[in-house]
Order: sequence, then C-alpha cells, then structure tokens
Amino acid sequence: MDTQRGSLLSWAYLSQGRTVEELKHSLLYTTMELEQTRLVVQEELRKRDDQLVELKELLSKAMKERDEAHEKCQTLFLDKLLLHQQQVAAGAAAPLSGVSSIEDEPRRGIESNNGFSSSDCEESIVSSPLVDQPQAAMELVVPVKPLPEKGKLLQAVMKAGPLLQTLLLAGPLPQWRHPPPPLTPLGSHLSPFLHHHNAFTTTP
Repeated sequence: MDTQRGSLLSWAYLSQGRTVEELKHSLLYTTMELEQTRLVVQEELRKRDDQLVELKELLSKAMKERDEAHEKCQTLFLDKLLLHQQQVAAGAAAPLSGVSSIEDEPRRGIESNNGFSSSDCEESIVSSPLVDQPQAAMELVVPVKPLPEKGKLLQAVMKAGPLLQTLLLAGPLPQWRHPPPPLTPLGSHLSPFLHHHNAFTTTP
C-alpha cells in the first residue's frame, strides 16, 4: 500500500516536472517570437520614418519650384503688359507721323516746283504785318474820305490843315520796307487852281 502510494507520488512529480520544462520551452519560444516581431516592427517603423523624411524633402522641393514658377509667371506677365503698352503707344504715334509725312511730301514737292521753301513763306508772313503797319497807322490818324468834288480841292486842302498838324505832333511815321513809286508833286496840280484863285481874289 505504501509502495503504491510512493510510486504515484513519484509519477506525479515526474509529470509535473515535465510540464514545467515544457512551459519553460514554450515561454522561451514565445519570447523569441515576440522579440522577432518587435524587431520587424521597428524595421517597419524605421522604413516609414525614412519614407516620411523623403516625402517631406519632395514636398519642400515642390513648394520651392512652385514659388519660383509663380514669380517667373508674374515677371513674364509684367513684361508682356509693358510690351503691350509700348506697342499701343507706338501704334498710336505711328498714324500721326504717317499722316504728317504724307501731308509734308506734296507740300514739299509744290514748294520745290514753285521755287520757294517754307522759310520763305514764314518770312513773308512775318514781314507782311510790318509792311501793313504804316498803312494801318495812316488809316488810324487820317480817316479815309472820298475825293473832293471838282472845284473844291483848295477847300479840302484847307480843311486838312488840322490833320496835317496832328500828323506832325504824332511823330515820324514808320518807314516803308518796300516804298511805293513816287507820286507827282501836289504843287504842280494845285498851281493852276491857286493862280486862278489869286486872280479871282485880286480882280477889282
């Protein structure tokens, strides 16, 4: 009876010892698998970190290229706008210069055919008021009147006395640039009338 009980205890002990050994092996195997899995996960995380760094570098490079392209686009747009404004200004100035050149050519041809230039025209335009100034002064001082009636020339000359005095007080008249041809002296025309008048007045 005691022998049987001892054998059972020894068997239980042996069974229990084997079970613990198996548990130790199982635990060791599980630990190794866990460590391997941890290493695999760490490797995957490292790869993901490397990919993230690469993606960040690519994103930074793309943003830099985008900014450079945007600045270049703005520069090209401003250059194109400036060129367009210059072309519009040149196009607006070209018709005016073309019209003036077209108008100048026939005028130059006519002037060359007539034997005078624009400077001659300008000189004549400038000089013409100077020529007309004495006549204008005479018209202001001496109003234009009709010729005296026949037989009243002496009376008209006598009435013109104050006007002649006014001319003398007004000072010298402007000089003619192109004087008119000399006129017949007034005395030769008045001498017969004066002689006739004297003869009439001296007759008893």
